[in-house]
Amino acid sequence: MEDLNNIWNDEDELNEEQLLSYINGKSTEEEQHEVKKQMNDSSLINDAVEGLQQFSSTKKMSSYVEQINTQLKHQLKKKKSKNKFYKPDISWQVIAVVIVVVLCLIGFTIIEMMHK
Repeated sequence: MEDLNNIWNDEDELNEEQLLSYINGKSTEEEQHEVKKQMNDSSLINDAVEGLQQFSSTKKMSSYVEQINTQLKHQLKKKKSKNKFYKPDISWQVIAVVIVVVLCLIGFTIIEMMHK
């Protein structure tokens, strides 16, 4: 739970090259065995491989990956700017309230002295 933004396990991490070579059938038997093992161990990796196998060409896949990354960066920038709260400068407001309270106390004191 140390890094909630990292959904991949560090020791089981597959990179893009390994996935593409597996899907295109260009990986060695050892690499294929490793990918299959990771697919059995992780439903996320299994879903990723199955989804990538649905593409008819690697060019389309690359363009989709670039498009998704661009959209994701754009959405993250929007979300980051929305999360910033507007913090108005309240120092003048505090000073004004203090002055009004002090004037009220002075006025009350003057009125009390006049009645005595």
